[in-house]
Amino acid sequence: MAPTLSQAAALLRRAGRSGAARTGNAERWSELESVFDPGQRRNARDDYATRVLLTGALREHSCAIDIGANNGAILEQIVAVAPEGRHFAFEPIPALADDLRRRFPAVTVTTAALSDVAGTAQFTVVVDAPALSGLKRREDLPAETRRTEVIGVEVVRLDDVVPADASPAFVKVDVEGAEVGVLRGAQQLLAKHRPVVVFEHGSGGADLYGETSGALWDLLDGCGLRIFDLEGRGPFDRSTFEGLFTSPRSWNYAAIPR
Repeated sequence: MAPTLSQAAALLRRAGRSGAARTGNAERWSELESVFDPGQRRNARDDYATRVLLTGALREHSCAIDIGANNGAILEQIVAVAPEGRHFAFEPIPALADDLRRRFPAVTVTTAALSDVAGTAQFTVVVDAPALSGLKRREDLPAETRRTEVIGVEVVRLDDVVPADASPAFVKVDVEGAEVGVLRGAQQLLAKHRPVVVFEHGSGGADLYGETSGALWDLLDGCGLRIFDLEGRGPFDRSTFEGLFTSPRSWNYAAIPR
């Protein structure tokens, strides 16, 4: 019996990884593998949409905020689009934050996590996939990324640490489920400046924090922002957005000023 499309894709992935290991082309294979992986294809499309949104939101001197800056992929785009702007990045993993300071000396980089209550907290670092790190340990980590370590981090509120004279036009939030707390701690900034906000939200993340899509919709609506997915569908009403929480199609969204 001929293999199904998904079976054929799995066979090709295994063969490609094996060949990459033998030839030393693992990095190139990682790029090609996204052709077969629906999640990676979605992430690639959403990354492109994020670049389009920040290009539209930012001018040469605009201000932007990158929350969960990780390896600086989005921050690099921000600096390229708004080279004369005043930018802020937040990254709780010290080694990554130090690297961001080295690469982006004009950006104010803070080694801290964000929430709606300031203080200190335990932070789970996913050693082999730092982008999956967070204040709560995800239960759906892939088998190959389950090596973790716990560190202590400072936790700050965005409303407390962004200077009053800063006027952000674009905010990116990628915090593995902690986005509701982050945005709750930024309500004054959001309501005052109404920036474009790109954020991740979905099952396996926000539910770890006891947060709901309805609460997030209410928060953003109260700040004058409407929610779309990164394919342009929306604006979503509260009920529709709640229904997307467990959708395998959408986990990245944009909140756009009315």
